[in-house]
Amino acid sequence: MIKIAEFQPGYIFWLFIGVLASSSCINGQNSDRFKEYKQLTKRVYHFTKVEFITEEGEFNEAICTLNIPDLKEDSPPYIAIYYKRENSEWFTESLYRKRVRFSFQDGIVKLDRTNFWDWFELKEIKVVIIY
Repeated sequence: MIKIAEFQPGYIFWLFIGVLASSSCINGQNSDRFKEYKQLTKRVYHFTKVEFITEEGEFNEAICTLNIPDLKEDSPPYIAIYYKRENSEWFTESLYRKRVRFSFQDGIVKLDRTNFWDWFELKEIKVVIIY
């Protein structure tokens, strides 16, 4: 008969000690590399085709500028843009370009016009900002 594994009571104890030591070491190294924010604000701006296309049939640049007075200069926001075409599901720019281009200063977020590369084919746009 072949023994696959034999229970060793001391093994469990040392395994537990090793896990504790490694997790405290990892946590100790990373704790100074991040700051946890428990009170974040999420804003969702929703634009329909009527709002992001002007009467002249051009892209409405006004949706590129968003006023957020309580946005802090030293804490960059997370921004995602979601798009929806006729008869399609929501999709995000990150599927294509991996990033959203924007700048922010003094409570104003300025989205780069290139984020809306196929605006004429879209039905809806949602801009999600977490700060």
